[in-house]
Amino acid sequence: MRNKYLILITESYPYGAVAESFLDKEILYLSKSFNSIIIIPCNLPPEIERVERALPKNIAVDSSLLKFLQKKKNILLNLFRGIAKFYINFKEIINKPKIFFDFRALMRMLYYFYRALLIEKWVLNYIKNTDIDLKNTIFYTYWLSPATMGINTAKRKCKLIKIISRAHGGDLYEERHYSDYLPFRYETMNIDHLFPISMHGLNYIRNRYPFLKAKCTLSYLGVENPGFISQTSSDNTFRLVTCSYVVPVKRIHLIIYALKIIGIKRPEIKIEWTHIGYGPLFQQMKELADELLPKNILYNFLGFLPTNEVYLYYKNKPIDVFLNVSASEGLPVSIMEAQSCGIPVIATAVGGTPEIVNEKVGILLSPNPTPEEIGSAIEYLIDNSEIAKQMRYSSIKNWEERFNACKNFSEFINIIKKI
Repeated sequence: MRNKYLILITESYPYGAVAESFLDKEILYLSKSFNSIIIIPCNLPPEIERVERALPKNIAVDSSLLKFLQKKKNILLNLFRGIAKFYINFKEIINKPKIFFDFRALMRMLYYFYRALLIEKWVLNYIKNTDIDLKNTIFYTYWLSPATMGINTAKRKCKLIKIISRAHGGDLYEERHYSDYLPFRYETMNIDHLFPISMHGLNYIRNRYPFLKAKCTLSYLGVENPGFISQTSSDNTFRLVTCSYVVPVKRIHLIIYALKIIGIKRPEIKIEWTHIGYGPLFQQMKELADELLPKNILYNFLGFLPTNEVYLYYKNKPIDVFLNVSASEGLPVSIMEAQSCGIPVIATAVGGTPEIVNEKVGILLSPNPTPEEIGSAIEYLIDNSEIAKQMRYSSIKNWEERFNACKNFSEFINIIKKI
């Protein structure tokens, strides 16, 4: 029964094109299960990354928090008030004394707390000035963030607030960050319920924060059935695809070095590599490919494509393998998309990736592969087309059984509506 309201706090969705694009599917299931949903973004992305999305009729976008956070006046005053309040209410310095001697970590802590303080103030004003039915409303933060902490601290003053959050990768794993530090883990994570998106993330929480065991439930993301199976190449060209934001953690340069090795070692092989996605290193990676790749290695940097156009590419172009050599992951939706189309995957064993990639559906690389290891994996699929063919069938089965959007989002919604 549709008997609850949902307030979804995002980083930039529905305005952002990249970081939260996988919310597009989940939002459709949420809209069918709640009377009303209000999406509240915290940031406006750079103009080049902005998109306009059509949303279901029972979903509204409220930009008041975004505007509130953009206000510049009284920032220093509020910051000093926040520091004073911090010393009274929190034990972050006691628990993490090293940050006192690390200016960058200290500034991160103060900024995080300042944002959380502003969001707490906004939440309390929002509740006061609207006719929100708190008994039947859930606050859902898509990331563990200052917004999660801000709503959670507001709950101290307004006990009826119910708050849940997903936990992905960069918002969960402390070792991904400078000085292995993410601020205010207790104040951010000790909420009504937490939904890590991978078993790796769930085990990480259980081991590192045992007080949260009873509040955590694994909740995989998922993708829809695309309605087609991607085709293999039939013209003696081996085609591989990568799809990611072009940032250091994605290690696109390793792919270029790996393809250079194959191209020089086996000049009789023709490979066509397509990268979908852009980011700060986009031009730099294009120039590196221009410089290093031999003539038998063709490449194309398409830039950003919306999800529907990614699927169109997978449908209309032959693809022999999907490649992901990221240094860190939660559990990549891009791999789910590839597997739903029957594309074998080569990927690094980081984060939750081993939960979706194994020897049946592709090749799992070491967490820090050399270009030689990546190249060997690509060559293996080139030289073993029958094995690659079996991987295609297994990929579809793996998606259907474990990463089907209908199944996973329905289970998630059934849990949160009982909170």
